[in-house]
Amino acid sequence: MSDVCPHDHSPVEPGDHDIHGKRAELHGLDVRPLTYTSLPPTPILPSPPSSPPPWDRNTFQGSPRPRMNEPLFSLWDYLREELLATDFDSHQELKWERVSNFLSIPFAIEKIVGFGFILCLDSFLYTFTILPIRFLLAVFRLLFNALSLSKSHLPPSQKADILRSLLIVVSVTILLPLTDASKIYHSIRGQDTIKLYVIFNSLEIADRLCASIGQDILDCMFSRSTLEVISRKGPVTSHIFRPFVYFTLATLYVACHTLVMLYQLLSLNVAVNSYDHALLTLLLSNQFVEIKGCVFKKFEKDNLFQITCADIVERFTLSLMLFVVAFRNLIELSGSEFDFAGGFVMPKSFGWFRGNNVIWTISYPVLTVIASEMLVDWLKHAFITKFNHIRPSVYERYTDVLCRDLASGSAVGRLTARKHCYVDQSPLVARRLGFASIPLAVLAILIGFQSLGLVLSHRVHSERTLGLDQILAVEVTYLVKCLVMAVAFWLCFLALKVLLGVNLICYATRRRAGMEARVAADVVNDFGRDPIGEGKEEREYNKQLKKMVDDWRDDAARVGEMSEESGASKKRVALEDLTRFTMVKRIW
Repeated sequence: MSDVCPHDHSPVEPGDHDIHGKRAELHGLDVRPLTYTSLPPTPILPSPPSSPPPWDRNTFQGSPRPRMNEPLFSLWDYLREELLATDFDSHQELKWERVSNFLSIPFAIEKIVGFGFILCLDSFLYTFTILPIRFLLAVFRLLFNALSLSKSHLPPSQKADILRSLLIVVSVTILLPLTDASKIYHSIRGQDTIKLYVIFNSLEIADRLCASIGQDILDCMFSRSTLEVISRKGPVTSHIFRPFVYFTLATLYVACHTLVMLYQLLSLNVAVNSYDHALLTLLLSNQFVEIKGCVFKKFEKDNLFQITCADIVERFTLSLMLFVVAFRNLIELSGSEFDFAGGFVMPKSFGWFRGNNVIWTISYPVLTVIASEMLVDWLKHAFITKFNHIRPSVYERYTDVLCRDLASGSAVGRLTARKHCYVDQSPLVARRLGFASIPLAVLAILIGFQSLGLVLSHRVHSERTLGLDQILAVEVTYLVKCLVMAVAFWLCFLALKVLLGVNLICYATRRRAGMEARVAADVVNDFGRDPIGEGKEEREYNKQLKKMVDDWRDDAARVGEMSEESGASKKRVALEDLTRFTMVKRIW
């Protein structure tokens, strides 16, 4: 009879085979002590021998038995090591790559943020320059088909232009009588400092939520399936009312998002015009909170791409709002009767140097906020890339993704571009960035009307002493001048939009030549990459230390959750398929 152990006939639970297998592997391995040999040993005189520790045969079965005459480390050896050691870490030279990457992050982040800033500006100018022309062409064709009784229908792209223009007009018509900037400004100004802190954070969260849901609503409204229903002759079904439902939802979204942006703008105006540094300091500290929320977390390059898109949109929106604040302050100061030479009471946040220079007085708080935002972005991206061992070359890949979208949405690359289910090709890059151009355009129109009201109020106040005939002649002349200036400004913006569009397409086309090489070089930033600035011995030491700490015997048995496949490998999202609002562990 063969010898049979008593426990061989005991029932085996699920997973016990793996445990016995791991134990067998553990006994078969050559367990080596965890040593990091980057420091060469310091020669120390041997200590007198002492009794060795007891040898446990069952614990280290495959390890060699220690020698009986091996000396131990005594107190005298420790003191001699501390006082006479002259060794240094030979891997310190490898840390220079971390320092060089850290110092090159500001240039890399400003390069892609500057490119994204121009993309946002191009998309913003599209609403005021190209869209009106496309709207007029679509209306002209619609009237021509109606008068000539033609059976041809408008193409979906022109229907999208009409709907987009009507969406802006209806939103402005709804919000113009409901938004009094003066009342909102003073209501925010009367709040306590802690309430303003809550207002800043709440508005930032609401802005991101509105941008996310609004992008889906606009895509539904501008899709081919929605636009083709408008002119199709067929039986009355529920699909006929779909465009009206989507237009109502889009109008509601644009109104809500514009209100959120308006409150953000006026809160920023309150902080800039504060008579002490408390509110401006609160605004700056709120920006530095981003470092705490982002730096001490694990990131991959897909998460970093979403953060970069969010920073681009935030930089452009903040710059536009600060420009509006500075413009409103310029109107208020130029229309007042204060004597700048004699001095008057001004907000302390307008700067420490007060004098006749009005431009410096207005631009100082604006430049302070912009500089703090740039510093926060530099520190945030520098420490994220440092802690997660991501090289600055990954920002070149981000630029390639934006250039690919830009070239695909243009007339040059539309033949080879992949087909989209939506018609409007203008916000293709804006969709990737998560940039809401329509609410921002509605906000600019509202602020323009209110600023025009401020200018006219100052003008009416200065014309009270004139006669009726003189006032009529002056007003007609002033109206003609305003119209001429408006047309001149629109032509300038149109020329700027055309120049920006042509240069962006040329830049995106030129970058296509080296995209494959940059994709191949970006393998160093993939998941499972080697740490930066660590030698082979240090990496081996860290791996052994991780194996010792993450012992499988300390883990509880895994239980599959509902609708969770055990052992299924999750493939990471490619950068080309990633947008700002794609869920990859977190939305930025």
